[in-house]
Amino acid sequence: MTQRTDTVTSADGTRIVFHTRGEGPPLVIVHGALVTTGNYDDLAELLAPDYRVVVIERRDYGPSGNGPRPARFSTQATDLAAVLATLGEPAFVFGHSAGGLVTLHAMHRDPSMVRRLALYEPPVVLAGPPLAPTLATIRTLVADDRPADAIVEFFTAIMDSVIPDEHLRPLADGLAFRAPGLVADLECLTAMDPDISPWSAITLPTLLLSGELTDSYGTKSVELLQSTLPRAHSLVLPGQYHNPEDPAPVAAALRECFR
Repeated sequence: MTQRTDTVTSADGTRIVFHTRGEGPPLVIVHGALVTTGNYDDLAELLAPDYRVVVIERRDYGPSGNGPRPARFSTQATDLAAVLATLGEPAFVFGHSAGGLVTLHAMHRDPSMVRRLALYEPPVVLAGPPLAPTLATIRTLVADDRPADAIVEFFTAIMDSVIPDEHLRPLADGLAFRAPGLVADLECLTAMDPDISPWSAITLPTLLLSGELTDSYGTKSVELLQSTLPRAHSLVLPGQYHNPEDPAPVAAALRECFR
């Protein structure tokens, strides 16, 4: 399905790019750390027959602009708000991983332009101090022009099991160009208050998705959000990881949540 690209200016003047395909009620996708919006093309195609699917390019990753540093999720929340304001009606929102944290910050600020939420493993249990040493190391590696090593450092820090180098290194090489955005996300994550109890004020109906094969931070994060958000329910997708490889069960879950 044909995709069109538009831009909006966020509250601090940063240019935010977003892509739209399909017709119908708006459904906004907020991408996770390191991945590109292309990772959501298949999901968007599955949803586009019934929704106007809007995929946001988050700041500091390109092609959207770079914001002031250090980065904060509260600032990215204003980017989401700026996109929502262009849609003309309340939207459904799907936030994946760090994109889920952006979404939650935005909803705590102002939920008026959103109908329902779906969140896939927003890593709330990593908020605050846990990844501060990782951020320091990654900053040094990026400054030394070693972005692939920075990606290796990140995955080593968050994953339960060690990925063999023959698999991890090609993955890191392919994602090296996203390292500056990763630094921004880690700045946001380490500055975030780990006490999420104020989010109990978010009363939107919320679907919390996780993968059956995900790492423990994803499972624990969903459990914490389930106990915090008053209108949340959880669903585990069989055979899926933190970055789901099959978009079909994700699309089915979103359709059920947003119908």
